[in-house]
Amino acid sequence: MNGENSNIYEFLKMNGAGNTFLFHDSRNHKLNINNDLIFKLQSAVKNYRFDQFISIENASRNGDCQIKFWNADGTESGMCGNALRCVGDIILSETKKNNVIIETIDKDIECWRTEDNISVNIGEPSFHWSKVPLSNPIEDTLSITLEPSSFELPNFSAVNVGNPHAIFFFDKDKPEIDKMGHFIEHHEMFAEKVNVSFAETINEDHIFIDVWERGTGITKACGSAACATTAVAASLNITSRDTKISFAGGDLNISWKDDNNIVMTGPYEIEEKLEIDLSDF
Repeated sequence: MNGENSNIYEFLKMNGAGNTFLFHDSRNHKLNINNDLIFKLQSAVKNYRFDQFISIENASRNGDCQIKFWNADGTESGMCGNALRCVGDIILSETKKNNVIIETIDKDIECWRTEDNISVNIGEPSFHWSKVPLSNPIEDTLSITLEPSSFELPNFSAVNVGNPHAIFFFDKDKPEIDKMGHFIEHHEMFAEKVNVSFAETINEDHIFIDVWERGTGITKACGSAACATTAVAASLNITSRDTKISFAGGDLNISWKDDNNIVMTGPYEIEEKLEIDLSDF
């Protein structure tokens, strides 16, 4: 916070594997966050389109901090794996600890350094239809037909890794992501909308994903999508449980452990510190 003007707020631009974020540390300077503020910040931060806005707050349980997520359209989100890794760097540097715990709304996420990268344990995936959640009961969530649909699509898999994901694997050319992503995100089958992965298997240890994020649209990477796709691919015997996931923005290494927890490891980058006057917001 600027000592002379309480309406000047500090922000930090970071990215995780190309997934872009704007962070504010609300522990020091509380910020009233709403849809209108998110839209105005998108305009105020020139030449920078952030995929999500992240507020770092005081821990409410036994963690080192708590974070809250907002999508680019101003809606709240329950999870973002790449944002967790970025915050992990901030809190690890701040506390000088080897491991830190970052609280989300309903999870305590462990973060640590792996050489020059940050690793996070995002917990266990859930395939039950009510946990995804889907609008209606479906017994086999690893092979679902999207109905009704005017598009020809392969069956998809649905899983929750802190937020809902629909995973489509394509052997041939993928569809137009912008049109198809929006259609699937808002399909009546998904009770809380959905993130969409358009996946292509490179080999048994490598997948490439184009991703459409709920409330944001096309992004260059998505950590939770990488985790969700790995869990689905391993369950379908497409890949192993240790998989490299590539996006347009970079690579993530995902390991689905024997205890059912998924660990994500990847790069992060601090781009710029900003001071923005919110007097007119």
